[in-house]
Amino acid sequence: METKEFKQAIEALGFTVVKEDSNLVINGEGSIWLADVSLKYKYALRTYFGAIDEVGEEKTRKLFELLTAYASTPLDEREEPKKWYIKCPITGQYLHESIYYPSTKFTWRETITVSFEWKSQYTRAEIDAFEFEHAHLIEEEVTR
Repeated sequence: METKEFKQAIEALGFTVVKEDSNLVINGEGSIWLADVSLKYKYALRTYFGAIDEVGEEKTRKLFELLTAYASTPLDEREEPKKWYIKCPITGQYLHESIYYPSTKFTWRETITVSFEWKSQYTRAEIDAFEFEHAHLIEEEVTR
């Protein structure tokens, strides 16, 4: 489970998530501490034994399920992988991959296009799997 996904699920329960040191802290109404989960160690979490009295059995059960799912996720799988744009050093154009037209596959465009038809951001694994020579191309990290 990715951190972004975990936070959204916790917030959907009506709780807040705050990063403190190397933990994500989950607070209930009135900032009451309910639990925390480590960002540094896999399987590391703590819960407030009185949470069931504070938020009820159903929310406590859901919270525990989310905590265990996140805490058991390997640390390197909790964050979305970094992505890069691929740029031609000669033309300055960006690599795009056709999502809907496999015969076109790759093309170069002057601007970065983000759409349902074209892919322009690539993970390290995708770049390494390119079947064409790409060592000379420029990689620009995508910043969100």
